[in-house]
Amino acid sequence: MAKVAVMMADGFEEIEALSVVDILRRADVDVSMVSLNNSIEVQGAHGVSLKADITFDEYEFKNADMIVLPGGLPGAEHLAKSHKLGQKLKEAKADNKKLAAICAAPWALSSAEVLGSEYTCYPGFEATVNHTGYNPNKNVVVDGNIITSRGPATAMEFALELVKELCGEQKYSQIKSGLLF
Repeated sequence: MAKVAVMMADGFEEIEALSVVDILRRADVDVSMVSLNNSIEVQGAHGVSLKADITFDEYEFKNADMIVLPGGLPGAEHLAKSHKLGQKLKEAKADNKKLAAICAAPWALSSAEVLGSEYTCYPGFEATVNHTGYNPNKNVVVDGNIITSRGPATAMEFALELVKELCGEQKYSQIKSGLLF
């Protein structure tokens, strides 16, 4: 069973985080909501509070097959400026693991110097990401082991692509059909 860490920082975009968690769990992926804070409590950008499953310091990143970064502000900024997360992203890339980011969160991949040659993000945010290869014409970009997406409205498409990457075409089709997507 694939294992995924969905990083949760205060100010995360709720739709992006919870769509990913929900859809991956429907696909029987072992998903952990990992709080970047020392607290298990995380506050979303639009006032939705949730309890993460585990804190950053407690999570065993070496066991994760993928790390997912939801966007939202200031959540993506917290991710981008976290040196400890940046180090885990570098280690994951070196170990050929999958990295995924949506909306403003490709900023964290760029800050950690792990973003691929092609990506997408929230329109207008590419200047903050500050990386060549921005593709404004796709909702989801897969560049090797790096998967990026544009924003809240593309969260379900993004999450389904993560299912395809982790579980294969059959599970992707099954989940997609069940969601009436």
